[in-house]
Amino acid sequence: MNPIRLIRHHPMVSFAVLACLFGWSSYIAAAFGLGSEPGNNPLAPVLAALVVAACQGRAELNRWWRRLRSWRASPAWYALAVLVPLAVNLVIVLINHAFGAPLPTTTQLDHWPELPVIFAVNLVFIGIGEEAGWTAFAAPLLLRRHSLLGAWAILAGLRILWHLPLMLTGDSGWVMGVVGNAAFQMVLLQLFHLSGGRWSLAAIWHATLNTFGGSFFTAMVAGADRARYGLLLAVIYTLLAILAVILGRRTGKTRRNNTTDDAVDQAEVMTAP
Repeated sequence: MNPIRLIRHHPMVSFAVLACLFGWSSYIAAAFGLGSEPGNNPLAPVLAALVVAACQGRAELNRWWRRLRSWRASPAWYALAVLVPLAVNLVIVLINHAFGAPLPTTTQLDHWPELPVIFAVNLVFIGIGEEAGWTAFAAPLLLRRHSLLGAWAILAGLRILWHLPLMLTGDSGWVMGVVGNAAFQMVLLQLFHLSGGRWSLAAIWHATLNTFGGSFFTAMVAGADRARYGLLLAVIYTLLAILAVILGRRTGKTRRNNTTDDAVDQAEVMTAP
């Protein structure tokens, strides 16, 4: 069968295969003795989405592009997308300290002026690179045919699979890699749903999480304290996921099907400049 026709008939499977293929490219290269430090390519999801959307035709590509351009949302939503991930990391620092981890030193905290640059890099490569694929492309595609819970199950499984090399190499713990990613996916999907399809909130949330977590507070601990940090992150995100599900059910009657493509497109038209 023609590859383009195959992708057109099986867009979600094609997206999953391409996201993993692009994401694992450095590991594949390392297996053949090429490259030096393998790691997941954070731009893989957006590249996979671009290929699949293009093969779907101009209408689908334009629909995805309109969604990517739509960053308008209430300031309260953006405040939530920044403050909650920050609060999560601060809470983890305190809980981790209660278990014996040292508190950040003044010298370590003195690096805070670097955070805006780190956030900008994370927003481009992590927030947009990943969520333009997971949330802006794959989530609406799945929500056309599945319930929110069904879409979550598929996306959570795919996100876990995509992070599998990091778990196999020990760069990510298995609890964080499996439980943490599943819970994180539920939080972002509910955020997407409750905000009326604002994918940019997921991008901001993800970038903020990585800025204050992986690039700042996590780097201040090592060994068992760092491993515990990852476990605590998985636990707190599981609690957040449960809270998100409860909020989603309470608002379900008024926002049912609000993340279908028709609703998202309508919101984009209403908020277009």
